[in-house]
Amino acid sequence: MANQSIWVTCAILATALAGGQAAAETTGWQLVEDSSTVRFIGVQEGSAFRGRFRNFTAQIDFDPATPEAGKIIGVVSMDSARTGDAERDATLLEPDWFDPENHPESRFESERIEKLDDGTYAAHGTLTIIGNSNPVTMAFEFNVSGSTAEFSGSFDILRLDFGVGWDATNWIDNEVGVQVELELSK
Repeated sequence: MANQSIWVTCAILATALAGGQAAAETTGWQLVEDSSTVRFIGVQEGSAFRGRFRNFTAQIDFDPATPEAGKIIGVVSMDSARTGDAERDATLLEPDWFDPENHPESRFESERIEKLDDGTYAAHGTLTIIGNSNPVTMAFEFNVSGSTAEFSGSFDILRLDFGVGWDATNWIDNEVGVQVELELSK
């Protein structure tokens, strides 16, 4: 059950950073929901597992020509985490884990975006999960083709830094990976 909670936490973080629906004031990017995902990867008792958030939104105001002017805000619904294991999913909804009754959403908001030497980008921002906020940097690629764009980002978090789950890490690892894959259109 603890491992399930960690995975859900990862999924929430991923969703928070990447967002599910994208809208940009200056670029007009809109999320193509059927082609977009926010996933999380955790380890329970030594075995990796994957999960995803079914409900998420995002505002992506980004132009590769002026990345420093960009802004990313992502919000994920904590009760929408699914791992394919009913027991794990139920554990993630408990007060020790995602506690959606008291903290229904997780949120990422970029404070600064920069272009890296390899042509990718880094969104430096704050991630808030169950009321606890910490700095997070999401590495991402943003590829534009006419009126569509692909956003592919990832980051890792330590769930205990956000107060998610039990303190023991022998059952569920502390590190959770988050992957965000978005298809956008104008």
